[in-house]
Amino acid sequence: MTRLISFGEILIDMLPADSRCTQFLAIAGGAPANVAVGFAKLGGQAFFAGGLATDGFAPILQNALHDYGVDTRYLVAVANSQTAMAVVTLDDLGERSFSFYRHNTADIQVNLAHFSAIHWQDDGIFHFCSNTLTDDTIANVTYQLIQQAQKNQQLISFDVNLRPALWQKPTEMGSYVEQCFQWVDVIKLSQDELTHLAKLKGVNESDYLAEILHQGVKVIVLSNGPLPAQIVTQTETISLAAPTINAIDTTAGGDSLIAGFLFELSTLAKQQQLTLNQSLRNIACLQQALQFGLHCGALTCAQKGAFPALPELSAVLAFVESAKN
Repeated sequence: MTRLISFGEILIDMLPADSRCTQFLAIAGGAPANVAVGFAKLGGQAFFAGGLATDGFAPILQNALHDYGVDTRYLVAVANSQTAMAVVTLDDLGERSFSFYRHNTADIQVNLAHFSAIHWQDDGIFHFCSNTLTDDTIANVTYQLIQQAQKNQQLISFDVNLRPALWQKPTEMGSYVEQCFQWVDVIKLSQDELTHLAKLKGVNESDYLAEILHQGVKVIVLSNGPLPAQIVTQTETISLAAPTINAIDTTAGGDSLIAGFLFELSTLAKQQQLTLNQSLRNIACLQQALQFGLHCGALTCAQKGAFPALPELSAVLAFVESAKN
């Protein structure tokens, strides 16, 4: 079974419990943690690597990962730290906006030594997001972990997942993100993120995508909310419609998409006796993985919350089958 190690932040999402945002629900989340949980709930072997605070939220987060089948042996306690928090507000279409509280938090106080015990399985997956690139110290830890993963033959997956409010130098976020391209195999970004990064670089969106591929990225997964998503490679562009749903909460929709994409890609690779990198050159595999990921994302957006809303395999398969009828 392919093993995924997802590195980054686990935090508390404060979700509105009513339409006027007078009460909030504290729910475990954080993009890399969501991907680990999403992969595990589908039946994959998922590990989460990151910092855990020493406050009252820490046992809630650790127990939530355990409850959803994520291995936490690389979840490290960081003394005298706090849990990051995101206060989420939702509009009438379920689209979210965030206010972050991230002072002295565990996710950005880890160092490379914390992860010296990582065992890299042959042909595994290492996944990360940009929220551990937001200052020089944590960015350097992230870069070194990516390079370790690459040296150990991991498929490197990068969900850009930009949150400008977290960056100490917002105008420089593009350069931190682009530093990763040389090591990455699969990159997932939204249309809004593509527009923002291309604008920062002063180029059009097509040229920005071409530059990502020129740096060595093999597959770009480009999401666009309810509109069709794309797979872009050096030789092909695939566009697939997103399933139609009544969106309740889009907080973890993109995380669910990439978790589903990676899970299905690894499943297809095993069935066809391909390595993960060989599957990235198989257009039929990429198309099927994107379709599966889109159905995962749609199911997630139809419920409130992150971990609880990420679907199990049986639900995705039933949804895919129903869409055929």
